Amino acid sequence: MWSDVATWTWTLIIYSSGIIAAIDAIWHGRTSQGTLAWVLALAVVPFIALPLYLLFGSRKFHGYTKARKASKKAITQLEQYQSELNKKLPQQQNSPTFRPLEALARLPQSDHNQVQLLINGEQTFAHIFQALDYAKQSILIQFYRIQDDQLGKRLQRALVKKAQQGVEVFLLYDEIGSSGLNQNYIKTLRTAGVHCSRFNPLQIQHRMQVNFRNHRKLIVIDGETCFIGGHNIGDEYLGLDPKVGPWRDTHVQIDGPATQAAQLSFIEDWYGATNTVPELPWKPWISDKSAKVLIIPGGPADPVETISLCFTHIIAQAKNRLWIATPYFIPDLKVMGALQLAALKGIDIRILLPQKTDNPIVSLATHNYVTELSQHGIKFFQYQAGFMHQKVMLIDQNLSFVGSANLDNRSLRINFELNALIECKDTASQVEMMLDNDFLQSRPSPLKHSRLHTLLTKAARLLSPIL
Repeated sequence: MWSDVATWTWTLIIYSSGIIAAIDAIWHGRTSQGTLAWVLALAVVPFIALPLYLLFGSRKFHGYTKARKASKKAITQLEQYQSELNKKLPQQQNSPTFRPLEALARLPQSDHNQVQLLINGEQTFAHIFQALDYAKQSILIQFYRIQDDQLGKRLQRALVKKAQQGVEVFLLYDEIGSSGLNQNYIKTLRTAGVHCSRFNPLQIQHRMQVNFRNHRKLIVIDGETCFIGGHNIGDEYLGLDPKVGPWRDTHVQIDGPATQAAQLSFIEDWYGATNTVPELPWKPWISDKSAKVLIIPGGPADPVETISLCFTHIIAQAKNRLWIATPYFIPDLKVMGALQLAALKGIDIRILLPQKTDNPIVSLATHNYVTELSQHGIKFFQYQAGFMHQKVMLIDQNLSFVGSANLDNRSLRINFELNALIECKDTASQVEMMLDNDFLQSRPSPLKHSRLHTLLTKAARLLSPIL
């Protein structure tokens, strides 16, 4: 008898909690699809859905926002940095393309930058380690994934060397992305004087925030040079992992005032993780080049969906060409609408996706989006020469977009991302040649599938809000 009472009591508690969580999902939901999926799951199978919702259901990173507000002194200091940065950066007449994006990024576009396109790991890390060797004042390192392998050990040795030379070195890594990182690796760095911190660590107070990860890949050196792109720290990014094979990725090196904006993005993340604001150099270095760059950080602590709106706006600006390379393609409704409208203009739209995949469900959902958008004249290609991980856009003859953000739900809404929008014909020409070569190593995506495969793609697409 008592066991029956206990069973009914626990059942009532679980279902009541599921209803409360469903109300929370309705109140805080950002998309109708995701909200409906959670509400149905919480109402029908709360025993399964409730713990999943507690871990993954939130769409706002409240801890980060609260950390920003926790210290008025630190926030005032950040605001002063922002104000001084706006004054110091070279002023120019900004194009209409950049104005709403500056408001989204809360950072200004800057002129007089030098931009170098870095194709694949060998070229990228050669430039990174050369720049690290030249560092005199400060080094800021931020990666989603750091591994204790050959490349990881090389980075460790470089950071230890610079710290011992008196350079201030800060390392911020995501605990989920770098879950395999040996703590002896971090201990060695700290012993040498490197400041190390995890982002959103797996602790009890962060149990409701585990779904939010810092996916940014950023290096800032002396406030003058920064690296932004798709590479993490690991041997596979050099194509040295036999299980993965050749790795196709893209980074950019930016020398000039835009680096100060990237530096501000880093110290906001550093403050969110440590409640401290490091002293860094804030004098912009002005190059003799003319690339205009806007650094765009975005994530779940923002009041709006920065990355989604950013993609939507940039796609809408295309007049004759829009080429996109992304390893994951699960666009939201805003991006889908923008792509459809761009296709109606009759412009050249090509989207490059990987042939290899590390997530079969995402791959199935992607096929459904590919089939739908292909009907509007958008051309899709699958890269054949390895795993393609780059996140690149080319817009017309003068705009390039390179960074960490994929075209999927995690990047558009859940992860912290960082991209650079570059207005420069020379850089756009280099990106064009790079992507042209990638298309030569690709083949058109197949559009005809069996009925069973089509059914599976439609079913997988229903899961897109939580992929």
